[in-house]
Amino acid sequence: MKKQTILSCLALFMALSAFGQIQIQNYKMNEIQNWNSRVQLRPQDMQRFRAGMQNTNDFTMDVQVLINIEATSYGAVFSIRQVAETAEEVNVLLNQRVDSFREQLKSLGIQRNEVIVDLISQVPIYGQETMKKIFSKSLQEVPLGFELQKTILVRYDEYDLLNDIVYIASKNEIYDLIKVDYFAANPHLYFDTMRHAANVYLNAIYDQYKANGFELDSFNKMMMENTGTIYPISRYRKYQSVSRLSYDKLLKKAGDGVTMTSAVASPVLYYDPLPFTDFDLVINTEINRPCIQYTLNLKAHYIRKQPAPVRVEKTVERQYFMLTPEGEIKYVPLK
Repeated sequence: MKKQTILSCLALFMALSAFGQIQIQNYKMNEIQNWNSRVQLRPQDMQRFRAGMQNTNDFTMDVQVLINIEATSYGAVFSIRQVAETAEEVNVLLNQRVDSFREQLKSLGIQRNEVIVDLISQVPIYGQETMKKIFSKSLQEVPLGFELQKTILVRYDEYDLLNDIVYIASKNEIYDLIKVDYFAANPHLYFDTMRHAANVYLNAIYDQYKANGFELDSFNKMMMENTGTIYPISRYRKYQSVSRLSYDKLLKKAGDGVTMTSAVASPVLYYDPLPFTDFDLVINTEINRPCIQYTLNLKAHYIRKQPAPVRVEKTVERQYFMLTPEGEIKYVPLK
């Protein structure tokens, strides 16, 4: 008995080890693929790490700044559809689902005015009926019912509430989550923070140059900047998973004779924030959830001052002549 127990534990350990190897191998495989496709360095890419000078009369200081900001509010957009035989019935059924969804969201602190419903379409549904005649058959279009489609925007303040919102939506047969929007209050303040950090960085470089005897007072200075915003929706990447879901349990519960015709293919994605490799300054470096990333590129262009041209005044020596009554021209010297 003891020997069988030891063998069982050994088999379990080997199975867990194999599972762990699969997960680690999968993780490494995807990381290597992402590295090769995005940031792998080639010999010519090393040039971007080297400073360059256009000429001796001008040069540019370039500062790249990134700040990671957690959203202050969110908006989840759902799609909802309803089909019924009459226009009145389709509106009643869909409104019942929407009202129930709104009412249950109050348990999460989401009020009715934070759930916005937008009408997309209401269209009739037609079918074809075969009309039999004595010597022929013809198809005639007949009305079958109506389809009503709306979108629902749910505004919320806490990131973790999305799980509960989706759960409540599914209880009301709302399954299509279209997108999640991220909002940040007063984004201009983040650009001011990045602008200040970039100027402090430039001044520190200037002080170091000055300590080495390089004076910038003999240069004219021009400042240029460019800003950008990267939302999480643009930073999700596909993930090649080695695991596969099994539907055997669902089929077994459904009973004999039931076969699966189709399954909705769900994409396997993960959030991949903008990497820090191309930035001189990064503010809020720790990212533990999808966030809004603001960028600022500040360029300081220095042009050597040209000396003012020296004005040389030319002295013109004037000479005087006199015409005599006899018609002779005589030179008159001036003392």
